[in-house]
Amino acid sequence: MRLPYIGRSAAIVLAHCLAFLASSLASAADVPAAIETGLTRPERKPLWELGVGGAALHQTYYTGTKQTRTFGVPVPLVIYRGEIFRSDNEGIRAELIDDERFELDLSFGLNFGIDSEDVDLRKGMDDTDTLFEIGPSLKITLAKTELSEWRLNLPLRVNLGFSSDGIDESGFTFAPDIRYSRRLFTWSDQAWIGTAAVGVQFGTRDFQNNYYGVESEFASDERPAYEADSGFSGSRLTLTLRSKTDKRLIGIFGRVENISGASFEDSPLVETRTGFTVGVAFSWFFLRSSALEPG
Repeated sequence: MRLPYIGRSAAIVLAHCLAFLASSLASAADVPAAIETGLTRPERKPLWELGVGGAALHQTYYTGTKQTRTFGVPVPLVIYRGEIFRSDNEGIRAELIDDERFELDLSFGLNFGIDSEDVDLRKGMDDTDTLFEIGPSLKITLAKTELSEWRLNLPLRVNLGFSSDGIDESGFTFAPDIRYSRRLFTWSDQAWIGTAAVGVQFGTRDFQNNYYGVESEFASDERPAYEADSGFSGSRLTLTLRSKTDKRLIGIFGRVENISGASFEDSPLVETRTGFTVGVAFSWFFLRSSALEPG
């Protein structure tokens, strides 16, 4: 399905800004408020906050290539704690069900596009689109104390690709993970929270071929035509360390991915089975509402 074209430059700038928010500042802050404060019933926070920040990333272009890229941008940061729509310390989402153990929300994410001329294995091929992800996510609290929490996340997302031709539906992903969050230590009267998450991912054929497929027009003796199948996409380990005060947010994060056993493992675009992302994010809040979030 194709949606109206909104302009490649505008779409990419918007996508990159949102990606830093979702992938950097938000993911580094994906911990329950009770762990951060040590209170079973945390104090209500402002309905909204405005800030500015930045993030820097170093990562492989995609899991399967050895080549890496490093980049960073300043971004605005908006935190909103509405009754349904929220952008806060657990990411950008629309909460559909929220009780003590189960949460169902509409979550978002992004994967950066790739300039094929920057990756030797892809030279001469079309660039990959920047993919905007959206879909429901069920979160189940398995165990919780004042200092820690075990949680199971079950996100199912559709991927929408931004390109010069418009916006295309680019397949679906299912990426369950189990994560452990804990308040590790206090420094300068501020809590630092650590999170470790282990998960796997599955993708449909359209999603897998966005990165690992080779159409016949781009085939060569060294790079034969290839079509990836739906199925297992690999496993991942994510580690984060973050601290938030009324004035600022700091996050340090890293992720290692492995595609051993993936349905596209034999793609000619795969030269290694591991990939990684490391980064740091910072935000300073300069304005907040006097109204408080819903109780």
